[in-house]
Amino acid sequence: MRKIVYSNITKFIAVLLFIASIVCGVLIASDGVLQYFNQDEEIYNFESDFSESWYITSLLSEPENVMYNAYHSVFYQEVNGLWHVRGDIESDEIRNDLSNQLNERFGNYSNFDKINYYVQWNDLVLTNCGAERAEDLMQDEYYSYLKRDAGGYVAREMSGDRDISRVYLLETIDRFDSTSTIVICCSVKEETVAEFKAIWELQEGIVINTFTQTSICAVVALLMLIYLICVCGKDKDGEYKNMWLDNVWLEGHLASIGAVGIGGVALCLFMLEEYAYGDFSRSLVYPALGTVSGLVSTIFITSLLSVIRNIKTRRLISTSILLRVLRWCIRLVKKIIKWIWRKTKAFWRVIFGMLSKKTGLILITMLFVYTAVAGLFGVLTIISPVWLLLGILLFGGACFVVAYRAKDLDEIKKGVSEVRNGNVAYKIPEVRCQDMKALAANINDIAQGLDESVAAKVKAERLKTELVTNVSHDLKTPITSIISYTELLSKVDGLPDEARDYVAVIAKKSDRLNKLTQDLFDISKVQSGNDDVVLEKLDVSLLINQALGEHDNEIQNSGLPFCVDTPKELFISADGRKMSRVVSNLINNILKYTMKNTRVFITASENDGMIVMEFKNISAYPLNFNVEEITQRFVRGDESRTAEGNGLGLAIAKSYTEICNGSFEIVVDGDMFKAILRFRKYS
Repeated sequence: MRKIVYSNITKFIAVLLFIASIVCGVLIASDGVLQYFNQDEEIYNFESDFSESWYITSLLSEPENVMYNAYHSVFYQEVNGLWHVRGDIESDEIRNDLSNQLNERFGNYSNFDKINYYVQWNDLVLTNCGAERAEDLMQDEYYSYLKRDAGGYVAREMSGDRDISRVYLLETIDRFDSTSTIVICCSVKEETVAEFKAIWELQEGIVINTFTQTSICAVVALLMLIYLICVCGKDKDGEYKNMWLDNVWLEGHLASIGAVGIGGVALCLFMLEEYAYGDFSRSLVYPALGTVSGLVSTIFITSLLSVIRNIKTRRLISTSILLRVLRWCIRLVKKIIKWIWRKTKAFWRVIFGMLSKKTGLILITMLFVYTAVAGLFGVLTIISPVWLLLGILLFGGACFVVAYRAKDLDEIKKGVSEVRNGNVAYKIPEVRCQDMKALAANINDIAQGLDESVAAKVKAERLKTELVTNVSHDLKTPITSIISYTELLSKVDGLPDEARDYVAVIAKKSDRLNKLTQDLFDISKVQSGNDDVVLEKLDVSLLINQALGEHDNEIQNSGLPFCVDTPKELFISADGRKMSRVVSNLINNILKYTMKNTRVFITASENDGMIVMEFKNISAYPLNFNVEEITQRFVRGDESRTAEGNGLGLAIAKSYTEICNGSFEIVVDGDMFKAILRFRKYS
């Protein structure tokens, strides 16, 4: 399947399909545009129904437009190149002019053969259908009715929800005439409705068919383009390879894409316009459109795929003049900024380093005084050249003193830094400046005392660890004997019931002592660094569920509901045996110290590349301990120490977690006790 997808034949077929889809889409769209604009009337304008047609709306608004234009022509007149507003409507001259304008305009308007109208202006009535009143025209399918009374109130009624005038021209003539009664009612003739409804449906079909077919071609072309972008640059073996065309400069490809895109669209539009309004014949326009669109799509896909191949093979910058120059400029600017930053930082570090110390301040003050004196000598040089020589000698002596004392300060600074970093055996060499010798000697004494203290502490810790390890190891033999003899004694026949109770107590206490000894031995090995760690891939969900299964009887007897949320596919790198012990200790801790009739929550999740395991329970005892001390050896949350336990469970869990490269954290919130384990996700 991979060889078929990346085959050159498959890619070639995809290129042909892309070009063919573009050509077909252009031809279909062009044919639809030509069919649409070849109609006598352009009626369809993406309305959902003919009743919403803009053409019907424009016809119904014609009488109101004529009325407004008549008012405008009467009241605005040009005098000496300037427009002036004539006087009041009550003037007989103005009323006669307006009446004549209405008669002339309504009698000669060309579109009134498509509509019936009834217009009343005061006593003047104009109609082209013999209607006796405006309401007679409201019986037709498409009509509009407007009336303005002498008080200026305008009433409108129209078929459907049609808004025949966005501006409402009738209201705007109030500035000319606010007293006349105006009634305008019109309806579209039935034959006009039938004629233009047929044209609207024809144009709707042309637009929908063109859009549907063009969309299919566009989708096919887009799918082919996505496929070619994904597979270009790779051969059937999955290796990246370039073609000879990829050596062309990036700017050349971009220029060709832009040129053929803009030029091709412009040429296609030009040919369509020439066909529609010029002498370009139908037999030539479609072959010409197909040729141009095919050539444009071929150049486009060829250049685009070449750019994509260079991106995949990381050759884009090397094949671009502009990007190479830009990269060089960026690198140069970065180097300049870094150089300026280093020099500025070093300068201010020296200045503030000297001023922040008392000795440095003294030295700078001395240097300033010496320089001032040398400057004075320079002024006196005007009197005699001897003062110039004295000034030079004085300034040189000051510089020598500063350098002499600064070297001693550097030695002391180095000694303090070595001691701070843990090298307590370092000794500051003999300094030459007398006032610095005491400081250097004190620092050396501090370092020696720290060295002796650290050595003693390390020795004591080592002896303590060895003591615990040896004692634990030596106790194992007698404890094993006690456990064995107790088991034998419990099997003796005829033993009194009271003696059997004593044997059971001995067995229980010896088992607890054995666990304590083993825990001591284990934690001593970890803290002494003698324990072996075998890191392996662990499934966190399996680890937790396995530990829960081992403690199933104790969990059932405790009556505590365990709410466990451990998703699959969460892996960490850790020692399986030790992590099993960690989870087991935490579950034991929960069973011992959780308040009855409360829920226990155990969750595992991934957060920013870390696997987080949380064990949460409500404590039956007040949590008034320090969370940093609770993981120390023999420290228990139950200060009365009435519950079972030896105070080593959390210490072992923390030590085992940390040697497996994890982190162990205890969080206390009121009575909520939470143990959080974090590991990096296994990769």
